[in-house]
Amino acid sequence: MDNQIYNIIGAMSGTSLDGLDLVHVRFKKNLKWHFKILNSKTYSYPKKWKNRLSEALHLTPQELEVLDLDFTNYLSNKILKFISEFGIKNVDSIGSHGHTIFHQPDQGFTKQIGNRIELSVLTKFQVICDFRTQDVTLGGQGAPLVPIGDLLLFEGHQACLNLGGFANLSIKTNKEIIAYDICAVNTVLNFLSTKINLDFDPAGENAEKGNFINGIFITP
Repeated sequence: MDNQIYNIIGAMSGTSLDGLDLVHVRFKKNLKWHFKILNSKTYSYPKKWKNRLSEALHLTPQELEVLDLDFTNYLSNKILKFISEFGIKNVDSIGSHGHTIFHQPDQGFTKQIGNRIELSVLTKFQVICDFRTQDVTLGGQGAPLVPIGDLLLFEGHQACLNLGGFANLSIKTNKEIIAYDICAVNTVLNFLSTKINLDFDPAGENAEKGNFINGIFITP
């Protein structure tokens, strides 16, 4: 079988609002999928954008449309800066999650901003985006997003734990996989870090100084 090689830039804005994560990855498929991270960087959000994104759920539809366009422009600028900064030459596609504003799959809707056609126009690359909507429309949860990557890229592991704004777990059985959210992580930890004048807890240094509280866990 001929090798299939894809050079992808991934863009992710998480619920914890710590910044825009960009990564340049080379995927290769022969009999199995393989990947190599070539470049990565997190661009921290300035206070203005933290405020706009955190308050977005209170906007009117018209105001949200303006934010969507503004965030698409912001995302495009950061992607182009990332490409220039690392001298990236080969890009087959951009995979953009956007930023989640609403997510209520039980009510049949989800909304991510930054998935507009302008992202492709401004960057001049093919864009793959809006990952959740179709799954929610078909009755799914639209989250977590990572299970298919866990299944194809981490074959040697029975389970994968993803720690982001929320924690989610992927568990494999044969060639099937089930995944679900567990609890909040960085949305809580970053909030607590602000109480000691930090945006986050670098390397968990402050958390490591604390005492483990057994009684906080509830067993079924």
